[in-house]
Amino acid sequence: MPVAAEAAETAQAPVGATPDKIGDRFVHAGLLTHAQVAQVVERQHSSGTRFGEAAVQLGLLSQADVQSVLSQQFRYATGTGPRTGLDPSLAIALAPYSAEAEAVRRVRAELSIRLSALPKLAVAIVSPGDGEGKSYLAASLAIAYSQLGKRTLLVNANLRSSGQRDWFGLNRKDGLSTMLAGRAPISAGEPAPGFPLLHVIGSGPQPPNPLEILLEPALERLLTSFAEDFDVFIIDTPGAGESSDAQVIARQVGQCLLVGRQHVTRLEDLERTQAQLVTSGAQMVGIVYNTFDAGARAPALPAGKQRGGWLKALRLWPRRS
Repeated sequence: MPVAAEAAETAQAPVGATPDKIGDRFVHAGLLTHAQVAQVVERQHSSGTRFGEAAVQLGLLSQADVQSVLSQQFRYATGTGPRTGLDPSLAIALAPYSAEAEAVRRVRAELSIRLSALPKLAVAIVSPGDGEGKSYLAASLAIAYSQLGKRTLLVNANLRSSGQRDWFGLNRKDGLSTMLAGRAPISAGEPAPGFPLLHVIGSGPQPPNPLEILLEPALERLLTSFAEDFDVFIIDTPGAGESSDAQVIARQVGQCLLVGRQHVTRLEDLERTQAQLVTSGAQMVGIVYNTFDAGARAPALPAGKQRGGWLKALRLWPRRS
């Protein structure tokens, strides 16, 4: 089709219609005008490049703009669109094509293989202490599973002071603590903005007796009540070395994934935590080894957002035979 004819066909797309051409999708998203689409198509034909590459070459779109629209085209939920509240460190949402996001997807794939025999994938994310990446990994895996088309429930079972971080900007007053204490009705929390298949139950107000509130079978009953509503359950926990909460949680969930961070987590702490979890009756799925490189170039993030380092690699250990 001649360039002028293709541009004219694009320009005649009905207002409000579902876009069926890549140029229509950028117009529908408000990122390009019909005249700009014609410019891009002309460059695309002359240079032999893809539409998105041609638009970036012309300075009409950024790479993030292209990724956002392609995500919509393939129905892949991301956080690259215009929304607020997501923590800027969640690369799986905000930089879904980065090496960091791909590392999270590798862990998701390995978990799915190892837990494929279960009717429902449920796993507690545990680390010896705080600041080792377990909450980040829990949130990232929950997003990654929802992107896979799985109905996913992320539960923040860290009822200690370290568990008050809000990764999704939901700012809900009620949460797991009030549900387990009988002060709020049992509910599936709130849907995560931009991720329709992901629901989040926050930790709720910090209680004076978190361990007693979490004692079995309280958490297990809550998760069982959602068995028909979700395919995947990801449970965040407090540091295992700070209290017995993680053991109590992992026992009720059934499976746990241990997280350690390079230059932060000591080997003896990992071994001690692993022994405690096995003693509690939880199945140890593996150990994720976080490698942080503060000097490396981080994936592109929204304007004004900064962070000191980014997750360079995730390794699941032990390897399957």
